[in-house]
Amino acid sequence: MRKPFQMLAPAAIVFAISSNALAIDIYDGYFKLTTQFRESQNECLEGNQVKGSMNGAAFMDKCQNVSGQLWKATPAGNGYFKLTTQFRESQNECLEGNQVKGSMNGAAFMDKCQNVSGQLWKATPAGNGYFKLTTQFREGKNECLEGNQVKGSMNGAAFMDKCQNVSGQLWKFSK
Repeated sequence: MRKPFQMLAPAAIVFAISSNALAIDIYDGYFKLTTQFRESQNECLEGNQVKGSMNGAAFMDKCQNVSGQLWKATPAGNGYFKLTTQFRESQNECLEGNQVKGSMNGAAFMDKCQNVSGQLWKATPAGNGYFKLTTQFREGKNECLEGNQVKGSMNGAAFMDKCQNVSGQLWKFSK
């Protein structure tokens, strides 16, 4: 039996994750992020350290029970939130969405948490439990986070690209 949608608390944003009205509160603990494009390959978004093997880039990798794939959202006001991983939160590192031709060639990357618009994320429902992720910094440029394949053109890095109707930009939050 379906339950009606209810607001939990003013600061909480509840995202539907299936068509049967099952919902999670992204501000309640950790979750994994997958794209529609890579979920059949069992790949999740992972947040690497600033000076890590991919120079801090967030990347798609096989879903595993590792702290770099456990994401936490912290409310930042006006519908925005910051994203950290369990692996890097003690180092105060957040996911940042850079511009398409930015300093990291458009890659989303882990950096010191700061009061910058590139670290303020918003999730927009895209249907069937999926969401498009944008940053306040790139919203006006219509750029969304895209999850590429492990051996893809950007070596698996998640990156900012023009928002399109593509499965690599459709994200799912799961506990």
